[in-house]
Amino acid sequence: MEFSAAVPKPSGLSSTEILIKVRAASINPVDKALMEGGLARLKPCKGAFHVASYDASGIVEEADQAGTYQKGDAVVVRLFGPGLSVEPKVQYFRGSMAEYCVADVSNVVRKPANLSFEEAASIPLAGMTAVQVIDLCKETKDPKIFISGGAGGVGSIAIQYAKSKGFHVTTTASPGEKTELCTSLGADVVIDYKSNKFESMDELKDQFDLCFDCTGESGKMIELVKSGGRIVTINAHESGITFECLADILERNGKSAGCLMKCFVKSKLKFTQYQEASKKGADWDFIFLHPSKDDLQRLMDLTVDGKMKAVIDQVWDSKDWKAAYTRQFSGRSKGKCVVRWSSDE
Repeated sequence: MEFSAAVPKPSGLSSTEILIKVRAASINPVDKALMEGGLARLKPCKGAFHVASYDASGIVEEADQAGTYQKGDAVVVRLFGPGLSVEPKVQYFRGSMAEYCVADVSNVVRKPANLSFEEAASIPLAGMTAVQVIDLCKETKDPKIFISGGAGGVGSIAIQYAKSKGFHVTTTASPGEKTELCTSLGADVVIDYKSNKFESMDELKDQFDLCFDCTGESGKMIELVKSGGRIVTINAHESGITFECLADILERNGKSAGCLMKCFVKSKLKFTQYQEASKKGADWDFIFLHPSKDDLQRLMDLTVDGKMKAVIDQVWDSKDWKAAYTRQFSGRSKGKCVVRWSSDE
C-alpha cells in the first residue's frame, strides 16, 4: 500500500464539516485489517482511494458554516462517517493519514494546550474504546478491574481511566519495560503473562467486577469475573477483526452500526464464553465503538487535570510512515505509534 499524490485536497465540504491540516495521526489495529484486505467483504476496495487511520490532530484550515471552529484552531478528532468524493467518479475513505482530512464538527474537540499534536493524536480511538467499556461497569464499592494487555494502545489508557474512576487495577504485561510502564500508569498489580497463566491463579478467581479483554483472551476470564460482574471484549473471535472496526465499516457504507449489533446480539448467545459466564451469574459482551464528542472531551479534560497522559512508543515523520505501521502491527510497541505530518504553525 502506498500513499498516492493523486488524491486532491478535499473540497466541497458540507455545512457541518471542517477541513483540518493534519499535524499528526496515529495507527490502530483496524488499519492492519484494512491494509491486509481483511475487510474486503464489508468494504470492496475496487476503484477507490483509501486513506488509512482514524485519529488525527491538526489546525483548522476551513471552518464549518456555523463557526463552531475557526481557521487556526488546534483540534483533535476520531473520524467517523462515510467516505468523501473529490469529483464525481473519485471516492476515498475518510482517513487521517494524509496532509488534510475532513471531519464533522460532532467528532471534533479542541486540543488542550498541555498536549503536543503527537500526544493528542494518539488518544481518540483507543481512549474512547476504554471509556465506553469501563463505563459499562455497574457502580459498586471498591470496584476491581482486570485488563489484559496493559501496555498496549487501549490498555495503557484503560489503566489510567479506570484509576480515575476509583478502580483497583490488575493487568498483564511482559516483564521489564512494559511492566514498568503499567506500574507508572497506576496499575496496582501487573502479572507477567510470560511466566503466569492468569486464569490459573487462585488469588484472582472470582475477584473482578469488570474484565476488559484487549488481547482476545475473554474465555480465560471466566475464572476471574465475579457473580454479577461483566467480561467485555473488543476482539472478534475467529476473524480477528475488532467489533468497533466492523461497525464503522458498515457505517461508511450507509448501514447503521445497530444493524451489526443486532446480528451479534443474536449470535453471542451461541458463544461458549457467554454461556460459561452466564453459569456464574456474569455477563460476557462486546462493544461497538460509537461516536461521542463527550467521551473525547472527557479524555482531553483528564489530561488537563493530570489524571491521564498519552503513551507513545515513537513518532515518525511522514516519509517514514511504513516503519510506523510495521512497529504498531508487530505487537511490540508500547502505547501508540504516531506519524508527524507537519510541524509548521
